[in-house]
Amino acid sequence: MKSRLPALVAGFALAVAPAMATPIPNQVDDFEDGTTQNWRVGIQNPNVPVNVPNGQGGPTDDFLQMTATGGFGGGSKLGVLNTNQWTGDYIANGITSIQADFRVLSGPDLEMRLLLQGGGAEITSTVSQPLPADGLWHTLTFNVTPADFTAIFGSVNNALQNATLLLIRHQPGAPGGAGAAPSVTASVGMDNVLAIPEPATLALLAFGGMTLIRRKR
Repeated sequence: MKSRLPALVAGFALAVAPAMATPIPNQVDDFEDGTTQNWRVGIQNPNVPVNVPNGQGGPTDDFLQMTATGGFGGGSKLGVLNTNQWTGDYIANGITSIQADFRVLSGPDLEMRLLLQGGGAEITSTVSQPLPADGLWHTLTFNVTPADFTAIFGSVNNALQNATLLLIRHQPGAPGGAGAAPSVTASVGMDNVLAIPEPATLALLAFGGMTLIRRKR
C-alpha cells in the first residue's frame, strides 16, 4: 500500500514555519521516495523520524518510524509533525478526515490524536484513536470537521482554515494541548497518510477528471 505561538514545553517543542503548501483531497504520503516527506520533530527533540524499508507491502514498501525514549526533556514524547504539505485550509479543500496506517514496533498500547495550530489557535482531536501494541499494522481514521476538535485556545475554524502545523501524537485521556502528551518509551511506524475528501468534493474531482479525459480525446 501504497504543519506555537507561546513557547511549548521542552519535551515536545514545536517549530512553526509558514504554510508552504495546502492539503489536497486524496493527497497521500507513502514515503516511497526514501525520505521523511517533510515529517519531522521539534528542534529540541533528538529522536528524528527516519524512513525505513520493509513495510507492510514488503521490501520495497517504505514507512516512517517515529521514536520516543521516555524520561524528561526532548525526545520523551511520541509524535511527528508537518509544516509543509499538510498546512493550509482544510475546510475550503473539502477534507473531512485524515487516514494513516500505524504499527507499534515497540512499547505499550497507545492513543493517537491530531493537533493543529494556525490562525491564532491550537486544536486537538476530542477523541483519541487506540493503537494496540500487537505488532500489526492498523488503519486509523481521524475526522477533521470542526465538530471533531477541542480548542485549546482560539477558534477551531480558524485553525482548520489557516493550519500552519499538523502534529500526529500519542496523547491519552482527555484532550489537551501540546504540553499534555505524556512521556513514553515507544517506537511506531506510520505509512500511507491520506487526505480524504467529503463526498461532494470527491464527486467534483471525478467529474473534473472525466472532463479532462474527454478534452484529451
